[in-house]
Formats: sequence, C-alpha cells, structure tokens
Amino acid sequence: MKLESLTVIFLVIIIPISMVLSQYINRRIQTERIEIEYNTKLLNSTFDAIKAYQLNTVNNSFGDDANAKVSDLEAAANTFYNSLATNFNFIGTKRGAMKDYVPAIAFTLYDGFYIHSPYTNTLVDVEEIDEGFSKKDEKTEGLKPYIYYSCRYKYDNSDFIITYTLDNYITIQGYIGGFDEDHYVYDAGYLMNGIAKSGEKYTIGNTTITKNNTEELKEYVGNTEYPYVKINGVKYYLANDNEVTDENAEEAKIFYIDSSGQKNFSQFNNEPENIKKLYNAIKHNKSAYEYYKNAYEFRDRIYASGDISKKGYIDKSGKEVKFGYNLINLNSSDAVFVTNPDSNNITHIPENVYIFQGYREYNLQWQKSNFNQHRRAVIRYIIETNLISAISNYSTGSGEEYVMPKISEDDWELIQDEPCAISFMQGMVINSKIFNSYKVVQNTLSKEHVDENDIYLLTTDNTYVRVTDNGLTTPTNSFIKIKEKSTLGYYAGIWKLNFEKKIDRSEGEEIPYVPMSYKDLNNQVQGYIGSYTSIMGSSGIEYNNLNNLYNGDMYEYVKKGINPYSSNPISAGEKNRKNIETAYFYALGRERHGAFNINNINYELYGSNTPEKYFLKDYE
Repeated sequence: MKLESLTVIFLVIIIPISMVLSQYINRRIQTERIEIEYNTKLLNSTFDAIKAYQLNTVNNSFGDDANAKVSDLEAAANTFYNSLATNFNFIGTKRGAMKDYVPAIAFTLYDGFYIHSPYTNTLVDVEEIDEGFSKKDEKTEGLKPYIYYSCRYKYDNSDFIITYTLDNYITIQGYIGGFDEDHYVYDAGYLMNGIAKSGEKYTIGNTTITKNNTEELKEYVGNTEYPYVKINGVKYYLANDNEVTDENAEEAKIFYIDSSGQKNFSQFNNEPENIKKLYNAIKHNKSAYEYYKNAYEFRDRIYASGDISKKGYIDKSGKEVKFGYNLINLNSSDAVFVTNPDSNNITHIPENVYIFQGYREYNLQWQKSNFNQHRRAVIRYIIETNLISAISNYSTGSGEEYVMPKISEDDWELIQDEPCAISFMQGMVINSKIFNSYKVVQNTLSKEHVDENDIYLLTTDNTYVRVTDNGLTTPTNSFIKIKEKSTLGYYAGIWKLNFEKKIDRSEGEEIPYVPMSYKDLNNQVQGYIGSYTSIMGSSGIEYNNLNNLYNGDMYEYVKKGINPYSSNPISAGEKNRKNIETAYFYALGRERHGAFNINNINYELYGSNTPEKYFLKDYE
C-alpha cells in the first residue's frame, strides 16, 4: 500500500476514532470525578444530620421520650437537607429542589427505625378542603410511623411476635403453648446465659453479685460533685448529701438536669416516700444486681416448660407467669412475615437454625451465636423491605423511577449492630449517567444502646482505657492497673457517654464540665482523660494498642483472657484480671439496667413510665 493511502486512512479513520475515544475517556474521567464529589457531599450532609441529632439528645435528660425523639429526628432531617443544599450551592440548587433527589433517609435506633421520605399529600373522597396549610397532591416530606425490628413466629398452638434490638434485649408478645389467658405472654429482658444462681447470689465468670454489693456513683455537674443514680435513662442527683442520712432520707433534695441545662427539683415535690426510695437508690445502687437477676430469670422463663407458677415470676404487664415458654427448640423456619394480613403472602426468613441454641449454647450473647445471626437477619429484612418500598413508591411526577441501591455487606454489618443514619440520593444526571448512591453514618453517641464494647476502665494514673487495652493484659513492670472500689465508692467501669462534655446553666452562666472528673492537689476540677493509645493506637496507623477479641466474644475475653479457648490463655496478673472482670460486669449491668431501653417497648401499653412504678420498688 502506498504511503499516500496510509496517510488517507490515518486521517480519515484513525484520527476521528482517536478523537472520539479521547472524548469518551475524558467524559468518563469527568463523570467519575463528579460522582466522587457528589458522594463526598452526601456523606458530609449525613454526618451533619447525625451531629445535629446528637447535639439535641446527649444533653437532654428526656431525649429518649417518643415525642422528643420525633422532634429531634425531624430537626436532623432538616439539617441534612440544608447541608445538602449548601454543599451543592455551586450549581445554584435550592433546599426544596434537593428533595426530588432524596427518596429516603433512614434513622435506625435501638429497637426499630424511622424513614424520612418525600410523599405526595393526597386526599381521598374529600370534596372541599382548607388549603391554607396544605394542598392536595402537594409534595412534602416527613417521618413515617416507627417500625420495630419484629418477627412473627407461628407453629402448632403458638402465635407470637419477638421484637429484637441492636443487642440481646428482646420483647415477646403473643400466645405460646395455647390460646387462653394463662398462655398469653408479654415479657421482655436481656437474653443471657452463663449466669449461675445460688440463693440470692448471681455469678458470671468469677464475679459474684449480691444485693449487698451496692455502689455509690458520683459525677460532676458544673464544679460540684454529686452522688447520682440513672433510672430510665435519666440521672437523678442528691443535692444535700452532707445533710441527710438513711434515717432522714425523706428530706433529700433530688434534681435532674433538664433540656435547658438547669437543675430541676420539681419531679418529686411533696412525695416523701418516693424521695426516700430515690435516696436509697442513689446511696445504695444495686442496678448491676437487678440486671443479672432479671436476665437469669428471663432466660429461665424462656427455656422452662410446664407449670412454673411456684417460682413467682411476674411478666411486664404485672401478671403471674404460670407456664414456661419452652423456646429452646424455636426454629427460624417458624418465622413468618405477612406482608398483607388479608392474603396468604408469607415470606420466611432464609435460615434454618434453632434460635436459642448454638454449638456454644452457654453463650447466647456471643457475636456469632444462632440468636445473633437470626437477630441480624430479621433486622436486615425489616429495614431492607421497607426501604425498597419507600424508595420505589416515590415519584417526582416527571417519570423517573427510583430503585434502592445495593448496600454493601460491610455496611449491613454496621446497620445490624449500631444506630445509624442511611441517606439515599439519586436522579441527578452526570453526563450520560444517572447518579444513584447511599451513605451510612454511625451514631456513636446513642443514649439507648449500651454496647458491650463501650465500657471503659479507670486506671491508677487517672486515665480511662478500653477493656481490651493490652496495657491491662501484659504482666510487666509497666502494665497499668485499674482503680478499685475502695478508692472510688463504685467499681471502675464507666460507659463511654459519661465522658461527653456538658454545660451547666444553673447559675445564670454557661459552665462547661466533664461529668467524670476529680480534684487535683490544687483543688481544681480536672476531667479524667481517655487513653490515646487505647483508642487510636500508639505508633502509627498500623499499630493498634488493643487486643483482638477471640471470635468476637467480649464476655469470654473478660472472663478468661485474650484467647480463652487456647491451652494457655494470656492474662494479666491474677488480681488485676479479676478487678477488670468485676469492674466490667458491674458497669455493663449498671448502665443497661438504668438505660431508657428497659422501658422503651415494655411498658408503653401500660401507662406511665415513671421511675417509682417500675424501679424504685426495689429500694423500699
């Protein structure tokens, strides 16, 4: 072929193809760059929503109340939209326009979740309406009704529902073993085994807890330290500790910190009997004992069969439990979800395991137990099906179809175990591609969820460390020891939210303070600090100062050491190891027993959640 012909071919064919390919590659690069930019903006806006929710709840004593929670989540969603509009301001996008690109935001909480999504305000069979506040077919957005992590089980003469949570707390409602009043179950509790009972003593690992093993908890409000107790998620403080004793306890002055940061003394005015009980709860706290006692008895009711009326168990409605629930052989194949109660459309959870059994049956709370695997499957099914419905049903009226993006398995692992915000964004055109993405951000300051991994221990150098800090488990001359009860009045374990800085406004000015504090040699209030190496690692990104949990089992780690199933488990000095175990189990039980989730779904059908009705009876 002549050179002239090759030149013509190159000019006519190759150069245009090269130009087209170059344009295509540049376009793809530009698309990827814009997509990364959009994902970053979506992530930042989701972080802003979580931060807004935390700011409204952490400093609010009654932030777990249903009405307050709805208000706080609405504010968080509003923050999300405003942040998103600000982040996209470079193209002039307004806040209202962003709603067309956000088919849903999900806020997963301890025992269920809310979906905040746009919808078309449609009225049916109404001839005339007042359009002063809303118009027919107007687009708006809001929170849909709360959805529990609930699963229905049906077999033989049993038909009941179990509501799961982000940990091992469950609620059971329905008929088990019969369809009469004596077999109706309304019960709830933390599902645990590995607890032994002897008389009124309860033992887990090497830690034995009795009614007499009480604590007096203390923390700062402003610049003053007060004894306190946490009941139903609210901390109650004793203001005149030096003026009252067990003999004149009815003269105690009790306050809590309200949402404005003020000391509020009003809740128990003119109630000397409840004041006395609350004083006893503050000075002789036995929350840890009640936690393990209740967990032991709850598991006993679940596993027992036949007549157990002689044991004197009372369920959450105040009714005597006459028959054990006999759920030892409850199978996941007994689970059903009825999507339409008037049809036979039943979908089974895709598992086939005994929910309350496992090859390590003694530890149901183990991360990989049958119970936890099934619990996660239920939570995922409930969230996934409702999000698919919410997203697919939304339309902007312009013909776009919305579909739920595929959530990664890593993100599902987070969603199934932690409170999160899940945001979705789609419909924006990026060159020839339609943007469709989501982001998951964990709420690390949830007041409802007391995670097993969020207990910190106070050491002798006034530093709080994680339970798995290897400085606690390396028996060398430099290994750190935890403070003992004798120096504190309470055991050294603390839930991480107690470190959050707060503001006292009682004296007319804002006084920032850290609840967990102490006075130094100069009588100055100093906040305890968390160990940087315990949390972040001590020498670079690759080095972490935390021991790994063997098979993800915190309980066995605390009881036996780093690798509890090896022939020679590594542990610290024997005394320090036992102190670690005792402090951990006391703190976990104390914090969970006082958390709001104790009442969150158990008593709402039975009226008031006031503390004197359900908690202070233990301090009469």
